[in-house]
This record gives sequence, C-alpha cells and structure tokens, in this order.
Amino acid sequence: MRFGDRLRELREERDITQKKLGELINVSTRVIGYYEANDRFPKDENVLKTLADFFNVSVDFLVGRTDIRNFSDDFVAESKIPYNLDLKGLPEEALKKVEDYIDLIKTKYNSPKQN
Repeated sequence: MRFGDRLRELREERDITQKKLGELINVSTRVIGYYEANDRFPKDENVLKTLADFFNVSVDFLVGRTDIRNFSDDFVAESKIPYNLDLKGLPEEALKKVEDYIDLIKTKYNSPKQN
C-alpha cells in the first residue's frame, strides 16, 4: 500500500477531515489531497513523524514498508485520558472522539511549526 492510500485510511479511521489533518501538520487541505492521491510526498521528515505519532503508527507503516502498525504492540499503554474529566455515561464512540481530540491537540502544540 502506498503512502497516500495509507494516510487516507488512517485519517478516515480517526474520522477527521483533510482540513483538520492539514491544520495539525500546518499544510493546506490541497496538500493533504495531493498526499492522499499519491501525487506528492512530504519533503519534511517532521511531517512524517508528526503523522506517525498522531496515528500511533510507525513511519515504516505509514510509508508502506510494513503492515505492522506499531512495533510496540506488546506494550500495554496507559489510559489515553489521564485527565480528571467527567466521562461517565458517554458511549464508546464519544470516548474515542475525546481521545482523538486530546491526541490532536497534543500533537499540534508539541510539534515544531512549519514555514
């Protein structure tokens, strides 16, 4: 599977738009479209690292070098929602969206700014 196909698949799994993903990595919606159409590939390695971190996959998975999403599959991760949030009664779908949003915010504010 090629980079653009993998990127689209991961983005759709997270249920985020091309626009949101572009905002995350500081590129235009059009560039995300080019990536997903396999017309362009990120020139900056930080873009690849940011995408891999956000989607919790290895860069090798992202670029199609392996089908193993993350080489630390046997690692038992701690809760992704360590904050004191009142989430009682929320369905699983809503909890997943909260986790995704927290990941998005962390990645956006912890990644270096692109020119």
